[in-house]
Amino acid sequence: MRYFLYARKSTDVEDKQVLSIEAQIDELRMLAKRENLSIVEEFIEKRSAKIPGRPIFNDMLSRIQNGEAQGIVCWKIDRLSRNPVDSGKIQWLLQKGIIAHIQTHGQSHYPNDNVLMMSVELGMANEYVRQLSENTARGLRQKARRGEFPGFAPIGYINNPVIKKIELHRKNAKIVKKLFEVYATGKVNLKYIAEFMEKSGIKSRKNNRCNISRISAIITNPIYYGQFRHAGEIYEGKHTPIITKELFDKANAVLQSRNRQPNEKFNPRPLCSLLSCASCGMGITGEIKIKRQKNGNTHQYTYYHCSKKSKTRKCDEPCIRGEELDRQLSVMLGAYAMPKEWVEELFGKLDIEETKINDSASDAVLELREKSEDFSRNIKRLTDVYVAQDIEREDYIRASSLAYVGKEIRRRANSQTFVYPVSMVRTDARMDKRRFNAR
Repeated sequence: MRYFLYARKSTDVEDKQVLSIEAQIDELRMLAKRENLSIVEEFIEKRSAKIPGRPIFNDMLSRIQNGEAQGIVCWKIDRLSRNPVDSGKIQWLLQKGIIAHIQTHGQSHYPNDNVLMMSVELGMANEYVRQLSENTARGLRQKARRGEFPGFAPIGYINNPVIKKIELHRKNAKIVKKLFEVYATGKVNLKYIAEFMEKSGIKSRKNNRCNISRISAIITNPIYYGQFRHAGEIYEGKHTPIITKELFDKANAVLQSRNRQPNEKFNPRPLCSLLSCASCGMGITGEIKIKRQKNGNTHQYTYYHCSKKSKTRKCDEPCIRGEELDRQLSVMLGAYAMPKEWVEELFGKLDIEETKINDSASDAVLELREKSEDFSRNIKRLTDVYVAQDIEREDYIRASSLAYVGKEIRRRANSQTFVYPVSMVRTDARMDKRRFNAR
């Protein structure tokens, strides 16, 4: 029997006490040698098992299903899974015999074994992760209530691993303060600030350059004047603020004033999201130009042109009038239009179908009216018999209740209207045909 060796360790808290990858591999190799297990390949994964989607784990199971191996050697069963989705996969493959043996440090699992023990172990691993997540969230909330920022320090601060609080970064804090002061003047834009941060050597925690979105996030982050957000709530922080609340409000007022709705002439045109520039591949945008004559007349024109947002290629494509672009698209799409012979044949079939439906509708209305007349005659005869005192009052009341049925049938017959969808389709088709011919 062939075996796959699987070793896993993540940086999450739940794996803090687990053997390192190297230690797991050494122990499992000795275990395989002691049990005479043939290891054909070793799989090493450095990801958490609390959520599905581990690529190496999924690849290993796929290859087992292809028959490349029949067993798994791992340190503990929780190395394979800490979530119910992957746990179900393992138990199912073991139950079907596709996995013939799982060997851990101190325990073996076979298809014929009682699955209760494995289910308990996998369930305990999943419950441990859930409890750990809840405890961690509770601890972070408690830390936030104490005024301590519960996360990675933003730009301008650093995490002190000793006291587990954030502190000012001597160099970056001054640069962040300068950022707010310059932007609050209203004389520069976010792009200028991003270039300023890049020249100052400021990068994100993942060593990425500060783009416009990052700068906007910095300007709107209340942590810089003494408060911070956590889990959708605002907390009063005990950390040293970099700026005052007044400077923060000024900078945000400038940012809000520049987030106003775009001018009408730059509103998206109908074709903007459908076309791209043939030269540089950037999107096509449109705008309205208004020409005012001396006699007071105004003319409105729509122009489309390349957005010219490419940072690596200069685009010299000119703009194009909306009418000309519409004409070119009509010619292009005309090659895919339905032949006229087909259109006429389709209209003929629609007419025949509509005639059939109308005839059927007329018959239905006629039948309803005949029923209404029958009910009216019966009610009249019933009234005559009652007046002649040939039936009891209770029988008359019970029988006359049918008059309601007659009224309902009469109402339906008089108000019956039939909206035939085919006529609507035909009308739309003819309108499209006229538009097409007009071009």
